Amino acid sequence: MNRLEKFEGALEEIIKEYDSLGKELQKLRQEGKMKTAKFRELLGKKLVYSMILDIFEKYEILDKKNI
Repeated sequence: MNRLEKFEGALEEIIKEYDSLGKELQKLRQEGKMKTAKFRELLGKKLVYSMILDIFEKYEILDKKNI
């Protein structure tokens, strides 16, 4: 596996995790659990992934709007 394949695999995993976190956060919001430790932990993780995707967007590697 070359470097590009590794990068593409990592990017795919980041996008999947970003989407998964969004769904889990939405579920917790619907349950009214926005002040729980789990919600805050997941929100922090989603923000980290969002910042990573912002860097990729800055360098025109992807368009975050299409995620």
